[in-house]
Amino acid sequence: MQLKDATVLLVDDEPDLRSIIAEWFRREGCHVVVAEDGTQALSMISANPIDVVVSDVRMPVMDGITLLKKVKANGYKSSVMFLSGFTDVIKPRESYDLGIEAVMSKPVERRRLISAVTRILADRDELWRFPPSEKAEAILDATFESLAGALSQGLLALGRGGFCISSTQRLAEGPVDLLLEFKVDKRRVNGQGVVRWTASAEAQIGVEITYIDEHNRAWILSITEPNTSISFIPRTCTAANAPALLAGD
Repeated sequence: MQLKDATVLLVDDEPDLRSIIAEWFRREGCHVVVAEDGTQALSMISANPIDVVVSDVRMPVMDGITLLKKVKANGYKSSVMFLSGFTDVIKPRESYDLGIEAVMSKPVERRRLISAVTRILADRDELWRFPPSEKAEAILDATFESLAGALSQGLLALGRGGFCISSTQRLAEGPVDLLLEFKVDKRRVNGQGVVRWTASAEAQIGVEITYIDEHNRAWILSITEPNTSISFIPRTCTAANAPALLAGD
């Protein structure tokens, strides 16, 4: 979906900021509705088709995290991203597992916010088709016997937009080249992603996918698209996160 065809719900208890950001989106041609807290936002989502929710975290009545949980628990299809203030305590690992698709810090730049929402709306086949312009300084290199085995053994867990992987590599948050081999499947996946969180003590890394090579893109999409999990990036690599379609492999 293109931004000009989308309905964006902006949720923030600061009237001035709410007005400024709403105007940014109106200038892009999309339909914008606003709410001052999570309770108002949830009522709007239940009554209207909302494509993307751009929400503050700390708000009276109902905060952004509670709003996110209720959106996902009720099965609403709206994508959600957070605008985080300096004092907000948001752990990316938990947020992405709950279904958040992007987190940006306040004050937010117009260009970066518009770009983030545009990416959220994009079809993944199109989104993962072209390598990002930002060069990756690190490589995530891993070899598995098979994809089904990696999932069932808790070495890998796929979400709707990324994956958790068991790895002892020490990677900083940011762009990373992907080199993932699945020997039985005869697949050598080349791509790029963004490390969104690391858990060194557990030897686990959370990665958002930004590009998959042409030979393997449809294969990866065939697994992520039917995924009914709310997680954008799973918080842990466990067999429970393995897609049901692979259960018999």
